[in-house]
Amino acid sequence: MTTLLAIGDMHLGRLPAGLPDSLAEQRRALGPATAWNAAIDQALERQVDAVLLAGDVVERGRDFFVAYGELKAGVERLAAADIPIIAVAGNHDTHVLPRLAAEIKQLELLGADGQWQRRVLADVEIVGWSFPQAQVRTSPLANFPAIDSDRTLIGLLHCDRDQAGSPYAPVSSSELEAAPVAAWLLGHIHRPDELGKGRPIGYLGSISALRASETGSRGPWLLSISEGKLRFEHLPLAPLRYDRLPVDISELDDAANCPGLVASVAREHLLTLKQRGIVPEAIGLRVVLIGRSAQARHMPAVAQQMIDGAEVWRESGVNCFIDRIDVAVQPALDLARLATQSDPAGLLAQRLLTLRGRDDAARQALLGEHRERLQLLAEGREFRELDRRLDDDAIAEYLERAALLTLSRLLAQREQGR
Repeated sequence: MTTLLAIGDMHLGRLPAGLPDSLAEQRRALGPATAWNAAIDQALERQVDAVLLAGDVVERGRDFFVAYGELKAGVERLAAADIPIIAVAGNHDTHVLPRLAAEIKQLELLGADGQWQRRVLADVEIVGWSFPQAQVRTSPLANFPAIDSDRTLIGLLHCDRDQAGSPYAPVSSSELEAAPVAAWLLGHIHRPDELGKGRPIGYLGSISALRASETGSRGPWLLSISEGKLRFEHLPLAPLRYDRLPVDISELDDAANCPGLVASVAREHLLTLKQRGIVPEAIGLRVVLIGRSAQARHMPAVAQQMIDGAEVWRESGVNCFIDRIDVAVQPALDLARLATQSDPAGLLAQRLLTLRGRDDAARQALLGEHRERLQLLAEGREFRELDRRLDDDAIAEYLERAALLTLSRLLAQREQGR
């Protein structure tokens, strides 16, 4: 079996933007150099056969000495373990990466001068292309070589997919699919694609978040190749992470309790990440207040107060901060008024009032109407492991949740039609 550690855009020399003042001194520790060192630790621990870099290793040419120190130290650690480092140049490091490769002898630049080049690694062959200048307006795949090989072929390329006219090596999905490779490992776009499904053709993503809009997991990919079969594993090693955090305030009676609710949801989110083995040094939360509430008109002011008074806090060993708060709360539903209408929204409102009402006979009739269907679902394979009795309260909860969701959609459609 051959194992590769594939790393997307690093941008060594660039520091993350938008951090709170109290974390400003940690910008370098929360940046790509730390993620690079963590990736090297993984490469050494897992004894990979090679490390692949998909371009934009360095932010700018003037970052030569910053990148030289950070890159060289890591490359030398890998070289000491006889792990080759194979890279292609992107649009950011067109000139500086070849110079770094000339200075760091263990760093191999593949596809220099815009010429496709191949590198054999046991039963695997890497084929790559590097930017010859900062802008390339034609597809490098137009000159993809004819390859006759019994080895598993892996493509390594920095490009702009399905963006005709782009100055950054525009390629089409059809060109990528037509190439005789088992997988394409792409650089340029910072959001990682899902590489574990179907034929892997996609972006590795950035190694660490550099701006708040880069939400979700960031890190290298471990690629295992055995008898022509590929298996991908994403390693979320980034020291800085940003996540969208929906917070439903529908059950909130007092807007003043919103900060506590946000903290509670954040705590649950951090616990979920920790259970998945994801423990960044810092996490920025992009909170979205959602739901329906009588407090809706107060929420913009409450959100602004939370932002103005926000401080970094520690949760599950992680520095947490609120990056922004968006308000998408809608006014509470007037079910009694809606129930007087004869349209589908009115019918749903009537059902909801029945579920919440004191007329036990009507409520029991409604629950009985749906009990058998929900019981069949509950006994299905997907839900069999859930420890939840399907009693009256559970049935009512499921029905109310579904009815509220449907009613909200019906009312939204009604508003759009006006």
